[in-house]
Amino acid sequence: MEQQRAERVWGLIYAHARADGLPISIDTICHACADAFGATGVTIALTGDLAVYEPVSVTGPAAHRLADLQITLGEGPALAALTDRRTVLVPDLGSPEAAVRWPVLAPAAVEAGIRSVHVFPLLLGAIACGVLEISHADTRLLTPDEIGDAMIFADAALLIQTHQLVNPDAGPTDLQLGQVERWAEVHQATGMVAAQIDADLTTAFVRLRAHAYVAGRSLREVAQDVVARTLRMEPWTPNGAPNGAPNGESED
Repeated sequence: MEQQRAERVWGLIYAHARADGLPISIDTICHACADAFGATGVTIALTGDLAVYEPVSVTGPAAHRLADLQITLGEGPALAALTDRRTVLVPDLGSPEAAVRWPVLAPAAVEAGIRSVHVFPLLLGAIACGVLEISHADTRLLTPDEIGDAMIFADAALLIQTHQLVNPDAGPTDLQLGQVERWAEVHQATGMVAAQIDADLTTAFVRLRAHAYVAGRSLREVAQDVVARTLRMEPWTPNGAPNGAPNGESED
C-alpha cells in the first residue's frame, strides 16, 4: 500500500516536471503538491543561518502572506512543527484554540484568506530541516490518506534538498532550489542592518523583523527598502529610541 502511494505521488511529481520541461526541483514538488490537494497555497521552508524558517518555494498570494506573517511574528503552525518536530494539523485558524495558541497570527492569516493549514516537518533523523505547509481557504481536516500523501511530498522535498546539499556545484540543468533568491534579499538586508546598528546578524534580523511588525509590513518589503537604501536602521539609545528617529527608523 505504501509503495503504491509513493509511486503515485512521485508519478505526479514527474508528470509536473515533464509538463514544465524542467528537472525536478523544490518548486516542482511545491506546485505538484498544490495541484494534488487543490490547495490555496503550499509552502516549503528550510532552516537557515538567520532563522529557523526560511521559505524557498511558495504557491499563491495567500500562502506568501502566511509565510510572511510567520517570519515577521515569529509564531505559527510551521514554527510549532519545527520546534516540536511533529506534524501540526490546524483545521480552523478561526477557532478559539488557534486564537489562544497564535493570538496575532491566526486572525491575520484568516484575513489573508487562509482558514486551515497542515504542516509536515522535513525530518533528517531527529533534526527538523524544514517544513511542507498545505493551506486552504476553507476549514478542512486532511483525511488519513491525504496525510499519507503529504508525508510522501515532504519526503520528496527532503530528498531534493539533501541532493542539493550533497552536490553543491549543481548547475542550472540539475536540481534547483526554487525561490531562494527571495530570501537572499533578507540576508542582504540583515547584513546591512548589522553594519548600521553595529550588531551581530541575529540581533540585526530581530531588529528587521520588529520593524516589519510595528510598520505592519512584510519582512521582504522592509528588506527591499533597506537594500534600496530608502530605509536605514539607527542604533538604539539608552532610553530605547533609535538615534535621530524618535518615531521610528529613518527614511531617506
